[in-house]
Amino acid sequence: MKILVVDLNNFSRYPTLPVGLIVAVLRHAGIGVQVLSPLARGVPGYPRLTRAKPWDGLLDRMKYWSAVTPSRRVRALRRRAADALRPVDPSSREVIVGYARELLESRPDAVLVSAYTMHERTCDELAALCAATDVPLLIGGPYFSAREIVERWTTKPGVTAVYGGEPEAVLPALVADLVARRDLSRYAGVSVPGRVVAPAPPLHELDALPFADYTDFPWHRYPNRIVPIMTARGCEWARCRFCADVRTAAGRSFRSRSLDDVLHEIRHQRALHDASLFVFLDLKLNSDVALWRGLVDRLPDVAPGIRWTASVHVDARDENGLSRSDLMRAAQAGLTRITTGLESASEPLRKRMAKGTSLERTAAYLRDATEAGISVRLTTILGYPGEEPADVDTTARFLADHAPWIERVMLNRYTLMLDSDDDRRFRTDPLPSVPIRPGAVDPLTAIVEHENPTLATAAHRAAAYRLMAAVHAINRRPLLPKAQDFEGVM
Repeated sequence: MKILVVDLNNFSRYPTLPVGLIVAVLRHAGIGVQVLSPLARGVPGYPRLTRAKPWDGLLDRMKYWSAVTPSRRVRALRRRAADALRPVDPSSREVIVGYARELLESRPDAVLVSAYTMHERTCDELAALCAATDVPLLIGGPYFSAREIVERWTTKPGVTAVYGGEPEAVLPALVADLVARRDLSRYAGVSVPGRVVAPAPPLHELDALPFADYTDFPWHRYPNRIVPIMTARGCEWARCRFCADVRTAAGRSFRSRSLDDVLHEIRHQRALHDASLFVFLDLKLNSDVALWRGLVDRLPDVAPGIRWTASVHVDARDENGLSRSDLMRAAQAGLTRITTGLESASEPLRKRMAKGTSLERTAAYLRDATEAGISVRLTTILGYPGEEPADVDTTARFLADHAPWIERVMLNRYTLMLDSDDDRRFRTDPLPSVPIRPGAVDPLTAIVEHENPTLATAAHRAAAYRLMAAVHAINRRPLLPKAQDFEGVM
């Protein structure tokens, strides 16, 4: 049996971890695998935050104005421009489909596609190819846990089934039944035309899985050899109302691997790929504080000399693993760059978000991490429902006051994500004090369109521009030399 695995995620800096796991599980079961990575044919990956150019501040203001202006004509032009600039443009789509056509000539027994909703048009063409060659097609990805998305995709000609959830435990048997054209209804999470089901329950036996297999990825195309790894799935906090990650395939409920299993994989991947750079893709690496501290304690012996980057939650637990001494030891263990979500410096707004953080503790973390020699990256949100100009100015002042301890800020315009707590709340029980009007779901982004009249006011727009100026001033600076290998990785 031979399976073609198509990786439409196409990260430009490192291999795709879920696809590496799918490949490993299939090969472990004795099933032949071929991987289609668009990057191998020069299709660019999705851009990430890098050092700002001098003119980016003006461009960001123009983009923001076009997003919040009351002018329907301007917003329509913006949507058209955004559509043209999506990660998979027509020329890239043509390359991917042509590549798939070549690989289908070897007659694989089935095709598995890992995709985000923004890859819908590419998947339409891949499905047509599979239908024309009579090859069964199974599609999966993080947002196929949302019923609205699954209903849409199961109606596409050429799509045999859509999987919602984490498939590793059942994948070999599922693929065998897919190839044999047997009924797939016995598998939790498998939706077929005319039958849409809930996602499969979360996978708990993470140590039973083989290590991800990245041997098929185009390593020569990456700027440097960075290996992705994950110690756990889900998030210990899992309460942020804007976040949809805890509703997607692998984010539902928090589950950890054992420390020994993680360390064994790091040793394995380092030797196999001659790599000294790692990116931990956990939503929050300090969710399991014992595992986080175990990594910090044992990495210098298990993998001396490696450098790594991760995201953490500076939460209110008495022991969150991010004390000054913790960060000093983490830096000695190779932690080079770290990300956390500030989102807002406004206390009332963070409470409304259910962020679970304190400004005082975040400020101490920024200083402690920087003084430990770690490059610090923050994320912030602009335009959260209920946000007033004063809230935006509070965040701008915090960033300006703490700029010496921050190397990058990712400023995100608020998006109402499908299936987030915000989405469920605003659809069923909107708050009278929050002037937000949810609309239709954009099927290409899994974003719920909404209008927030506050953002179009002159006062809020002026505050937004002041925040952008503070962010731009920080992002114009170079990273620490040792962190530059991770520029654009997160």
